[in-house]
Amino acid sequence: MGWETILAESGQEAMNKLEHDLPSVVLLNMRTPVMNGIKLAASLKSHPVYKKIPILAASGHSRGLTRERCLALGCDDFISKPLVLPDLEMRLTNILSIERLKTIRATDPMNLASNPPERTTTGPTVGE
Repeated sequence: MGWETILAESGQEAMNKLEHDLPSVVLLNMRTPVMNGIKLAASLKSHPVYKKIPILAASGHSRGLTRERCLALGCDDFISKPLVLPDLEMRLTNILSIERLKTIRATDPMNLASNPPERTTTGPTVGE
């Protein structure tokens, strides 16, 4: 799709890579070795720097607790596997558009008194 990506094969590897690169969005496979996606999402959302990075959770288990748990952890959206590229691109674009609107609102001089600026991220996507 023309996106610059950083791949990580485990949740722990993703955390290590985040120390060097802050992505615009994280595509997170919920089933990864060493640190699964649920633990990684929780770690990201509780971290003072990483909590603002939007997360698109991906799993082959779209029913039951997985989807609800992902959204409850603070993931911004959920996509079922197998991934369909047009749907994936649409969801990633939507997440980034929403984040851009938040940034615009936060930096609008009319909103600065009530809404302090949020940290924005730029850079590649982290995913599996």
